Amino acid sequence: MPRPAPILAPAVRSYRGAITRPERWADWVPRAGDILVCTPPKCGTTWTQTMLAMLVHGGADLPEKLPLLSPWVDADMGVPSSEVAAALAAQPGRRVVKTHTPADGFPIWEGVTVVAVYRHPLDVFLSLHKHTANRAKPEPDDPMAQPVSQAVRAYVQDPPTGTDFDRDKLAILVAHYEKTVLCGRLPDLKVFHYSDMIKDGRRTVRALARAVGIDADDELVETVAKATAFGAMKAKAADFAPVGGTGFWKSDENFFDSATSGKWEGQLSHEELAMYDAQLAELIPDTKARDWLENGGGPAALL
Repeated sequence: MPRPAPILAPAVRSYRGAITRPERWADWVPRAGDILVCTPPKCGTTWTQTMLAMLVHGGADLPEKLPLLSPWVDADMGVPSSEVAAALAAQPGRRVVKTHTPADGFPIWEGVTVVAVYRHPLDVFLSLHKHTANRAKPEPDDPMAQPVSQAVRAYVQDPPTGTDFDRDKLAILVAHYEKTVLCGRLPDLKVFHYSDMIKDGRRTVRALARAVGIDADDELVETVAKATAFGAMKAKAADFAPVGGTGFWKSDENFFDSATSGKWEGQLSHEELAMYDAQLAELIPDTKARDWLENGGGPAALL
């Protein structure tokens, strides 16, 4: 019987929103070796989960659809937390799960690897805007349902409040980065940037395998890289997209938008870009930290 991973430090804050339920952390019992993918929304979460799940299972043929195999552990997606926990408990060996909660919102467990992925905040914004348009029943008061010129102002300028963690705001993305990466809470955090990852799928698979301690040979790396290429995942979107095949999305395929960086270029006015630059500088005064969040680490980041 696998032994639970000991808790080294408890969560220090609760994050709650329309979907996020912090009490659900109590039902998941991590094991040493488990992998927690910890990202803000639209930063490559599903892609990263899929690569890691395939590495853990030794190939492209996963035993379940990704959202069942690798659930969003602190989200209420209509399935009781006890059922999610039971399904995870039934999985042998290492498990891969996901959260959008910053690292101060869950415990530190001995032997559980946390993989965090970030993306240029304006690429995140445009992906979120398209993501909202692809929902079959978007919330009428969601600022992301408005035209780009209105949505970007809400995204950049609106401050977070206590119970709206699931709202799409620059301040919430930055808080995730601060509380996960900049604060140093996690002693062995594995940090990736989407813009580095999309440059070379094979190098990304190798880097992820190395980060979580999987000895992946060239054949496995090639298999996973091919199976997780943008076109391959889009073609099997119902197997990979969260709540895929349920009618939640107008198009499961359009959950996977473009797999590019810099998509905001030419989409926003000079005034909107200046507004964003000023707000980001206020939220992250350190220029190096701000530059990494926008641009990643460059060509050597995945070596």
